[in-house]
Amino acid sequence: MSLGFLTPDAAAAARSSMQRLAVAAGARMQWRDGWNVAVAFADSDAERARLRESVAFADRSNLLKLELQAERATLAGVIEAASGGHALEPGLAVRSSGAWWCPVTPTRALVLADPQAAAEIRQAVAGAAEIRQAVTDATDAAADPQATVTVADLTCGLAALALAGPGARELLARFCAIDVRPAVMPVGGFRPGSVARTPGYVLRDGSERLLILVGWALGEYLWTVVADAAGHLGGGPVGADVLAEAEAEDA
Repeated sequence: MSLGFLTPDAAAAARSSMQRLAVAAGARMQWRDGWNVAVAFADSDAERARLRESVAFADRSNLLKLELQAERATLAGVIEAASGGHALEPGLAVRSSGAWWCPVTPTRALVLADPQAAAEIRQAVAGAAEIRQAVTDATDAAADPQATVTVADLTCGLAALALAGPGARELLARFCAIDVRPAVMPVGGFRPGSVARTPGYVLRDGSERLLILVGWALGEYLWTVVADAAGHLGGGPVGADVLAEAEAEDA
């Protein structure tokens, strides 16, 4: 089993499918960790005010996104080894080693990692998958195909947008029916479902933060839907720097 694709060319660079609209909204772009990132908009104080008082959204498509598929027990073993001993429960993601480990089905999981932790997470997943495969091959001469681990890098296959601020839940409700009330979906809650009438995922990654993911080709569409809804709530876009400040305060 080859997992060489999990170690991409360090010189490669990528652009979000939302970049054109971010620039049109006044984003200042900067290369970071192999991506062209919207780090700030025209007024940082206004960005901070949105996060405190209404709602803000930010492009997070530069997150590492790995999809793991395997038979239930095999997948559980790989995730336990790669995440530092964690077991996943349906509907509840685990934060560990700079990544969110998200259960999609009993045989499928999504790993979302901060760009700074991407290399470490890729190595951990690849190592756990290879060890699991080696153990299977050594104990079963027939090499049971159900024990095979499939790892797909969906970093450029899924667009991601963060919603943050006291109005984040209301903003999501404008275009998505997934129930993210704290009693139903606490921090770490993860749900696949319809997002702006397209298949996607929602992760509650903070008390006032949500992360939504859809197919890469729908990134511009998602930005447009969210920007329109946010405007009616007194919100707007923020850059990576101000969002990082808020995440650090909430940690």
